[in-house]
Amino acid sequence: MDLKIDVRVAELLASRLCHDLVGPIGAVGNGLELLADDEFGMAEDAMKLTASSARQASHILQFFRLAYGLAGAQVGADYSQLRDLSMALLETSRTKLDWTGVQAPEGAPDGIAKAVLNMIALGHEALPRGGKLTVEILGGPGSVEARVTAAGQDAHLRPESLSGLQDNVDLDEMTPRGVHGYFTRLMAKRLGSDLEVETPAPDTLLFRIAVST
Repeated sequence: MDLKIDVRVAELLASRLCHDLVGPIGAVGNGLELLADDEFGMAEDAMKLTASSARQASHILQFFRLAYGLAGAQVGADYSQLRDLSMALLETSRTKLDWTGVQAPEGAPDGIAKAVLNMIALGHEALPRGGKLTVEILGGPGSVEARVTAAGQDAHLRPESLSGLQDNVDLDEMTPRGVHGYFTRLMAKRLGSDLEVETPAPDTLLFRIAVST
């Protein structure tokens, strides 16, 4: 896997982000239209729709600004902001987040926080019926390990996501839905590690990155 970002990958990441934003931004537009033509007295409902959808779009942008952008590798040792952004991203879903240890372990590289955000997004994709995401960043002698466990009914990675995790991926055949897995593994590779995906129990996926310090 080439550790540099191919233009094709950047295009696919942009397509994926735009796809995630279309729904809430479209809902904002619908709400504004209802406010402009309040023939049926729906102004209050329209305002609630507009505010909720604008908040959702903001949460998506703030999360992926760190997950995909340069800022994600410069968050420092306090991960509480990342936890809060992750909880906000999941606010309207049926998936809950359990992330209690928000201080970086000693020796944790800056890039591991960015990798964790991408693992959270990958875990969320793997829970089509909702469930629970558990985040652990553990320090040990000479290593730091990041784990995201996705547990819920029918937990699985879609074929597109699985294809992005394979070796020798053909970027020309990759889709916007598959690029996130590819990018997450790339973040792990840049840390001198790799992304491991395990099934420790039924309806459970474990995403793991172990980094030498």
